[in-house]
Amino acid sequence: MSKILSATGLLAAGAAIGSAVVYIVLNEPETQTAPQQALSSEDARPERADDGRVILYLNQQEQAHISAQMRAFLQGLQTLHEAALSEDRPLIKATAASLRRGDGTGRTIQQKAPDGFRRIGQSLRQDFSAISDMAMTAPLPEIQQSLNETMYKCIACHGSYAAVAADAP
Repeated sequence: MSKILSATGLLAAGAAIGSAVVYIVLNEPETQTAPQQALSSEDARPERADDGRVILYLNQQEQAHISAQMRAFLQGLQTLHEAALSEDRPLIKATAASLRRGDGTGRTIQQKAPDGFRRIGQSLRQDFSAISDMAMTAPLPEIQQSLNETMYKCIACHGSYAAVAADAP
């Protein structure tokens, strides 16, 4: 019974964290305007998608980079969850360490993305770094909680931003 109450508490805490991140991202002033450079009124692009997410206008190479990063995060999170379940601490450490830093390719995207997008990305990298650092010594439920909180940041980013081809109207 105490495990059920504990799990319910963790779910509630995770939902609260996820909701807070989405609220902050959607209500920060910088995300209320378009992230691209100044455009003439006839070239103006919508700031938000029909579903309310902030639009990130990216070229094909930038879109490919973002997609590759998202897949790496998802695959890494899956590996981390499985490693935590099997108590494979070396795999937790190695996998999280591999996700702690980008390769520098995304710098141009970071320069034109809104502050909220950059902060979520940086926060994800910091989370992976912390998970790698705690992998060998922290209690496994603490590691799993960190993974859960990291996943909420993924959800917040997907719920807040939409990547659109740069040549889109």
